[in-house]
Amino acid sequence: MLPSKHNSCAKMSDSTGSADKIKQAPEDVLDFEEILPVHRVFSESKLLDASVEVIDLTEDAFVHEFKCFLNTLDNRRQDVDARRAGTKAKGKNAKRTLCVPGLFLPNVRIHQDSFICELFRMKFINTMVYGTLTAETIKDNVTIYQLDDGTAQIDVYYRPSNNKMLEYLNKLSYCEETLRNKPSPLNEESVPACAELRSHLMLLISLAKAQCQKHLGPLKLRTKCFAVGRPFIGFGGKMCVSARLMLPDTEIGNSCELFWKSYLLSVYEPLLEKVNTG
Repeated sequence: MLPSKHNSCAKMSDSTGSADKIKQAPEDVLDFEEILPVHRVFSESKLLDASVEVIDLTEDAFVHEFKCFLNTLDNRRQDVDARRAGTKAKGKNAKRTLCVPGLFLPNVRIHQDSFICELFRMKFINTMVYGTLTAETIKDNVTIYQLDDGTAQIDVYYRPSNNKMLEYLNKLSYCEETLRNKPSPLNEESVPACAELRSHLMLLISLAKAQCQKHLGPLKLRTKCFAVGRPFIGFGGKMCVSARLMLPDTEIGNSCELFWKSYLLSVYEPLLEKVNTG
């Protein structure tokens, strides 16, 4: 009987040990339901502000204002149409480009509604100035040149864009390569058979490529150049020019400058005589 009792005691100790193990299991085991993200969804009524101000549009003040708006709606549309018609009319009569000396540039009037400028009753869109580059300042990828035309100093804002010139240069190079190599059956009609004519074309292409290279290069100070762009009022109320094109004067001597000043004299001398006599 003793052995059986001993065996039963051993079994009981084993069972109690296993129960202790079950009771002593760690309580900090991760619960996957607790670590899952929780999204709270609110009703649409709770998304609105708690206090909402309600305006009664049937009150006399609001009704009067709304009626005035409706009564003047046709006039407003007519004003817009008239402004558009006037802008188109001004655009048709305006010159594309007007040569202006620096002395008269502060007298330019700018019509903000049509982007058309006016000087001595001459309407124009762009202005052309000519002079010597005396200084330059680079600010925000824009080069500000100071151009001296002998009558005043003009601030010319210029942001060079070489994409078009590079496109022209690539096309000229392709034409030059086509003329230099033996023509293929696909372009026999486009390439002249005369060797002299091909040489003349090569000369014209080389001259055009040289002009493109000049435009791609930076403008140097103390050189004379033309600037074409829109006038605008800069800092301090000074009239400036936002140039879309700047071309250096490649003529030798002062022939281009003399022609420019003679042309300005022929244009503005009669206008000044009318102003003085009137």
